[in-house]
Amino acid sequence: MSQPNPQDFLNQFNQFSGDTQKMFEPWTKLNQAFLKNAEMMTEFSLNTIKSYSEMGLENMRQVAGIDSPETAKDFSDKQAEMLNVISQQMLADAQRMSELGSSMHDEVIKVMGDVQGQTTEQMQANMQKTADQATKAGQEYAANMSKMAEQASGTVKAATKTNTSNTTTETNTTGTTNTKTGTAGASSTGKSTNR
Repeated sequence: MSQPNPQDFLNQFNQFSGDTQKMFEPWTKLNQAFLKNAEMMTEFSLNTIKSYSEMGLENMRQVAGIDSPETAKDFSDKQAEMLNVISQQMLADAQRMSELGSSMHDEVIKVMGDVQGQTTEQMQANMQKTADQATKAGQEYAANMSKMAEQASGTVKAATKTNTSNTTTETNTTGTTNTKTGTAGASSTGKSTNR
């Protein structure tokens, strides 16, 4: 088996980091869409509060400025006009709020479509990548097992050859020993016979 290279680990870490970034990218876009809409809603709300506050303060100034029946009549006449302005402002604010909501809805739907598309693409790419890696790992495993089998076969052949040659040597050695033993026995027997 091949030894792992530190560069391989670094490449795998960088790839993992890139894959993680791609995985979270759609959700980052979705969060940015929510943040953008929250900023617009906040700005709208602050402007609306400021607008109504200014109208209320102006009305209070007019009340504070009433010092005669004529100014009271003018104030009373302006109240109908002010109510008309407030109602127009409220209608415009309601329409603007509806547009903001619709804009947010459209943007979220677009981002969710992108998320779903990217998630599907990423899932298919990851599945293909995993299948490729499994195939490669299977091929490497088969190659390694084949090498190990060849090495084991070579070792067995060498051991068998060594055992066969040792058996032949033992047979030769045993035969020689028997011959020597036989010679020694004949000499003993010869001596006994001489007696």
